[in-house]
Amino acid sequence: MSPARPDQTSAGDRRAEPGRSTPDAPTAASSGAARPDAPTEPDAPAKPDAPARPDAAAGREASGGPAAHAGATPPADPAASSGERPTHERWRSLLVPRLTLGHVAVALLCAGLGFAVVAQVRQTQEDVLSGMRQDDLVRLLDELTQRNADLSDEQEELRRDLAELRSSTTSREAAQEAAEIQARTRGVLAGTLPVHGPGVRVEIEDPGGGVRAQVFVTILEELRNAGVESVELSGQRLTASSWILDGPEGGLVVDGAVVDSPYEWLAIGDPATLSVALDIPGGALASVRNAGGEVTVTEEEDLRITATKELTEPEHATPVPPEESDG
Repeated sequence: MSPARPDQTSAGDRRAEPGRSTPDAPTAASSGAARPDAPTEPDAPAKPDAPARPDAAAGREASGGPAAHAGATPPADPAASSGERPTHERWRSLLVPRLTLGHVAVALLCAGLGFAVVAQVRQTQEDVLSGMRQDDLVRLLDELTQRNADLSDEQEELRRDLAELRSSTTSREAAQEAAEIQARTRGVLAGTLPVHGPGVRVEIEDPGGGVRAQVFVTILEELRNAGVESVELSGQRLTASSWILDGPEGGLVVDGAVVDSPYEWLAIGDPATLSVALDIPGGALASVRNAGGEVTVTEEEDLRITATKELTEPEHATPVPPEESDG
């Protein structure tokens, strides 16, 4: 029998709560002193209350003990241990919106506020109209009716203005077209534009020089009497201000230009009428034949007169103003 050690307590005393004294519970030493004749049992070996210290286990693992090989877990992924997600998951989280409870609450709050505003506006309008007197309502109705009438009048006025603009545009276009036609007509008659059309070609040969300028003036007058529109004599355009004289050394002087035989007339007009007017008995062509010349008349469907004449500014005549001409 071994005596009880005073520094060793029983297992029941170790499980007692710390900080609480138990005077009534006698220890094994006191019990053995009071009853020396009672046999004592050997104390059970004390069980460790706390696990082994981490630094001890770490030392064993570092020294290559069994704890370092048996039951050891593989090292974890650095990205997983640091809490970072893979790249594709981060992109997907950015592109795909996540509907959370906060989003739903904000949407419901906005819808409620919108509904409340609309209801308040309608209620205010109804309150304003319902709170007005009958005279005020009648006056408001009259103002609205007058405003509607004013808008209708303004619309009608705008329609009239649009019609006038369209009409003026049409009239301006018609006036411009008429002016262009008149300018072409004046250009043909004044000899400032090349022309073409049906007519006659008259060729005169005067080998003896007996055909004088007065005969050519007679031919021009016969053509004008027959309704000729454009006339050319040997490359010179003849107009109302043209003149023909005998040349100093034979031939002719037409508007200051000297021309010689053979002479060629180009006259645009009705070919049959012009031919008959020139070849009447005792007429212009008969005078040419009597003077020793030879004449050939040819009717053509498309005769071209390319010679033109430049107009000179009148020295004495001026147009009469429109208001004076109307009076």
